[in-house]
Amino acid sequence: MLSTGHASHRNLIRYTTLAMGLSPFSPSILPRLLLLLLILATPTWSWSQDVQHLRFVESSIEWQGELQTAITRYSNPSGQTVDLIAAIHIGDANYYQALNDYFRELDFLLFELVADEEMLLAANSELDDRSALGFLQRMLAEFLELEFQLTGINYRASNFRHADLSASELQELMAEKDESFFSMFIEFATAQIAAERQALANDSLAPSTLSLATLVTALSTDNQSQALKYLLAQELGRTGGLVLSREIESELTILGDRNRVAMEVLQQTLSEDVEHIGLFYGAAHMPGLERALQELGFTRGPQQWLPAWTIR
Repeated sequence: MLSTGHASHRNLIRYTTLAMGLSPFSPSILPRLLLLLLILATPTWSWSQDVQHLRFVESSIEWQGELQTAITRYSNPSGQTVDLIAAIHIGDANYYQALNDYFRELDFLLFELVADEEMLLAANSELDDRSALGFLQRMLAEFLELEFQLTGINYRASNFRHADLSASELQELMAEKDESFFSMFIEFATAQIAAERQALANDSLAPSTLSLATLVTALSTDNQSQALKYLLAQELGRTGGLVLSREIESELTILGDRNRVAMEVLQQTLSEDVEHIGLFYGAAHMPGLERALQELGFTRGPQQWLPAWTIR
């Protein structure tokens, strides 16, 4: 049964988008669904330059540039450090190799993966996401000539620790909230467009260049893969500073509940008196995880950027 609290927040998303003239079947939704295959695009309600975990660096050459993800360090008064490592789920092979090298320097790497215990304990076998979303991500990775995260990251490393819901736990929570993957993704996309319209009205966000028209143009070029990759990277970087409110995030299972589990595992790991921990999650999770870290007394330190897609 859907609780009153769940209904009120989900209705807030739905009514806001409808009031702005958006429909789940609007043509403007379709390009956004492509983004959902790359990184969990979420409804966003404010803009902040201070919490950017994903950015796009333009090149002076047409259809070229670089999509980058951030590693942001946080420390507490006891001297423990936690690195928030933003992930994008398909990327260059060199990007995942650089992450693998970085992970070896950590005491523990806490990672996201909605998977049951059998999948996590399968010795000597490659982790495989057989969900519909995983299949679509693999198809898109192949078209864009990129690598899938589950293939590129070495999840068998001895310092890796699972910090996410199991598949069965996720299904139970979604049932309690009367969610389905289809309805959730449509609400994410429509709410994001509604929030962007508000940000554009306040002159706090540059207009999007991603549309059906620009997608058609990209697919008409000699190098379709590069042109489409450029458009998607540009859009992902453009929205890299959008932040989800605490209230909306808490009601979205795919974000709030998974962040809650991640922080529970992090606090348990911190209690083991380790010095350096990494938290490797999709970039859309970063604002909520950062907020939770700050509530635990951590302060933000230096940030470094890794090239996830080098488009040339």
